[in-house]
Amino acid sequence: MTTPHNDWLDQLVDQINVARPAGEIIVSSGHSPSGVYHVGTLREIMTANAIAWALRRAGRKARHVDFVDDFDAFRKVPTVVPESWSQYLGRPLALVPDPFDCHVSYGQHFLSELQGGLGQLGCLPDETISGYENYRSGALIEQIAASLDHLDEARTILTEVGGRQLDEHWAPVQIMDEQQNLRTLHFAGWNDATRQVMWRDKAGQTGSVGLDEGRVKLDWRLDWPARWAKWGVGVEPFGRDHATKGGSYETGKVLVERIFGGHAPLPVPYEFINSLGQTKKMSKSSGDVLTPDGALQVMPPEILRYFVVHPRPSRTLTFDPGVGLYNLIDEFTRASMDMTGASVAYARASSGQQVIAAVPFNHLVSVYQAAQQKTEEVRQILERTGYEEAVRDQWPIIERELGFVHAWLNSHAPESVKFVVQSELPHVELSTEQCAALAKLADTIEAEQDLAAQGIHDAIYTAAEVVGIKASLVFQAIYRVILNKDSGPKAGWFLASLDRAWLLERLRASVASR
Repeated sequence: MTTPHNDWLDQLVDQINVARPAGEIIVSSGHSPSGVYHVGTLREIMTANAIAWALRRAGRKARHVDFVDDFDAFRKVPTVVPESWSQYLGRPLALVPDPFDCHVSYGQHFLSELQGGLGQLGCLPDETISGYENYRSGALIEQIAASLDHLDEARTILTEVGGRQLDEHWAPVQIMDEQQNLRTLHFAGWNDATRQVMWRDKAGQTGSVGLDEGRVKLDWRLDWPARWAKWGVGVEPFGRDHATKGGSYETGKVLVERIFGGHAPLPVPYEFINSLGQTKKMSKSSGDVLTPDGALQVMPPEILRYFVVHPRPSRTLTFDPGVGLYNLIDEFTRASMDMTGASVAYARASSGQQVIAAVPFNHLVSVYQAAQQKTEEVRQILERTGYEEAVRDQWPIIERELGFVHAWLNSHAPESVKFVVQSELPHVELSTEQCAALAKLADTIEAEQDLAAQGIHDAIYTAAEVVGIKASLVFQAIYRVILNKDSGPKAGWFLASLDRAWLLERLRASVASR
């Protein structure tokens, strides 16, 4: 059995308690509402959420604070957004119109979609902070001023620690013009006495803007450590691309101490979540990503929480909503038997109740199709195929799962697992030997009324042996006359699940018609 100290989340809590033995722990996450949020985004937010949850579980005061970078410039038009939105490139995401005309801005639209999914998952942050509102309200004025007062030192840190080649016009800030664009004005100087930032545009015209006007924002490399200092961030998960030598965490660690007078949080770098068959992380600008809401159509929140949080952050995850869902649900069921590890307990924490029945998911998928998607027929099939106890004790759970099965079959299930019991005998080709084997099988099933799945499975092999053909050809004949396919679910179980009188009629009708 897994012990708490074998669980990465428990181990991390121990490390945090040693490094930060007193006071409230702020666990932060950050992201940009630049497009459609996908399942990959969840690793940042849910890892932070799980850490804060595990700290509270261990008796520490902790908060999950989520920073939304909606003062970032709109850089690329996603495929789901009209190309005409290119006219807003350069504007802060909080000031770009909503292309779907249902929220106050582009940024708010996509953030609301994300928060809807987080709400269903039961992992909304304790506090959500808008970058745009922060800068507009003046919350980061002191950090901006510190960056400009120590501009040369910031340049040196980025050059020597980060290994970056900065041109002579580099500045730690961006300036928004009167038309709300962050790309047109260049930094031209800083007057500390008046708190004015001087600018120059491409035409050579000059001007200035005060820090209290909310039009000056920090470059990302300084914005991140500025947050650490301002909010006293103690722990933060972030993508492994920020954890490279000379990367933004390494430079941020020096910047926060020398420029902002703070300390870097304990880092929790994580690998990305890739789509099946892909080696690159998911992109918000792509139109074919799976959203949290979409994933929750085919699995309960607890399964998605388990998928994202249970593996160590250093492990790359591949999201396979197809056949991989079988394995994921079965893995969750096994892990749920041991509730000592924090990551499994976190996955279960959204409801605290059993969410997956004792009936294997792949079996439920087959039963649902064999029952022609009729709930009461599903119940009857389960009862006559060895799951009487599960039906008696867990029927509400099973019934809920059928909704996920239905959605999965209609969206992500591969053709290899789909089938439809044909109401009429299909016109299919069968050899004389196959017909003889089906006749033999029908006689056996009729003679032995109590024949269960294994018995029918054995009878198929016996029929093949008696007739003198390969068993695979008998299986093929069965699937053809019942499903109009050459393959299907496990034949012994499948035939046992069907109404016995109907099955005998179909087998004999297929022989008589040849």
